[in-house]
Amino acid sequence: MAFSAAESKLVSIFVQSVLYGNYMSLFFATTKALLWNQTSGTLNPLRRNMLFVSFLMFGIATTHVATNFSRIILAFIIHADAPGGPAAFFDEMSNFTQMFGSTLYVAQTLIGDAMALYRSYLVWGRKVWIVAFPFVLLLGSTATGVGILYSFDKVEPEASIFVVQLGHWITAFFSMTFATNVICTALVAYRIWAINRTHLFLSFRHRNLRPVLVLIVESGALYSATLLALLVLYNADSWFQYVVLDAVSSIVGIVFSVIMLRIATGVSSAEGETALIEPTAAVTSGIQLSRVSSRSERKDAMAVEIA
Repeated sequence: MAFSAAESKLVSIFVQSVLYGNYMSLFFATTKALLWNQTSGTLNPLRRNMLFVSFLMFGIATTHVATNFSRIILAFIIHADAPGGPAAFFDEMSNFTQMFGSTLYVAQTLIGDAMALYRSYLVWGRKVWIVAFPFVLLLGSTATGVGILYSFDKVEPEASIFVVQLGHWITAFFSMTFATNVICTALVAYRIWAINRTHLFLSFRHRNLRPVLVLIVESGALYSATLLALLVLYNADSWFQYVVLDAVSSIVGIVFSVIMLRIATGVSSAEGETALIEPTAAVTSGIQLSRVSSRSERKDAMAVEIA
């Protein structure tokens, strides 16, 4: 049986709340890992930019959940007896809560794509030409995102989310964010795989980067699958797209937090001692590195850091 708009919104708030709960746990763990150096037991003054992005993503996800919850109350309690009922409320594209929630979704998606682009840029030794095409896609996503929000206020009051005037903008936005994520994930995964293979071939003492590679690929695959499902459901005129759409803001934050948590603990924890590798041209040309020193061996080493 096909979902109605009202039924989809009820399911979506449940799914979004479950994902948000998981995201909250990861957010606090990531914040602690970024702030606290587990090896020295002191506060870590670095990674301030990543902390800012983490807090920004969490703030947007929190506001998005609150906005959707308020829409549920408005639709099923305040406007329950209005003409058309809850379904008519959810179909009103120019409603402030609809506009605000969509703005939060677009902002969270663009931040997630920008961070994926930034990781690719760092891993490839800050080579601009490598990320030129994904950057163009990001600009396109930004433009279409603005187009979506602008069009909400221009469609007919009785029009649904699937109206042609919105459909072109929304399909373009979903497609470009999907392409950006797939390309950036592939760029990072290939670079890490190539560097790891080079070290194994040359028999350098190093930390195997395969766990990081698996994490990047799995995280990217999760987000890509979500975006692909969203694109398919929307073009099939399925109201179930609301369930996937509302889950995106938390999934973007989960993917970011999982990667940052793994990188932060891998470098700063006691286990992070195994992340030290000898400084070589093959490494320094591939992944952003920070110089550290070993008191016991009196040697310079490099700690892998891709975020």
